[in-house]
Amino acid sequence: KAFVRFRQSGVGEDAYVAWFEPDHWILDRVSPFFARRFAGMRWAILTPYRSVRWDGQALAFGPGGVRTDAPAEDAQEELWRTYYANIFNPARLNPTMMRQEMPQKYWKGLPEATLLPSLLRDAGGRVRDMAKREPQAPRR
Repeated sequence: KAFVRFRQSGVGEDAYVAWFEPDHWILDRVSPFFARRFAGMRWAILTPYRSVRWDGQALAFGPGGVRTDAPAEDAQEELWRTYYANIFNPARLNPTMMRQEMPQKYWKGLPEATLLPSLLRDAGGRVRDMAKREPQAPRR
């Protein structure tokens, strides 16, 4: 569930489309979660073996698809990458734990994954810079 990324399609019935390549045939089992979580938007999840669409009322299952059936990016990608880069805390960096919680096999579908090499590389310098700075009272 955490690695499904909806992208605005702007075409057809579905306002948002996600491509996902699960290791198991789980779409039928997890689709109700997405219907509850994103009840107010029309969406589709495409996998190689099956697809599901939510029209705001009911789930409809169909045949699988290919990666190119879903948008590669949308206008929100850059905004998300900016947000992720700014909330990334280099002082809490633990690459081993990060790979356990966000396995590399899913990185190809995550917009923030393109930032990870530079965030990891620069983490040590950012921590040293933070340690050198004077403490500041929180801004109101």
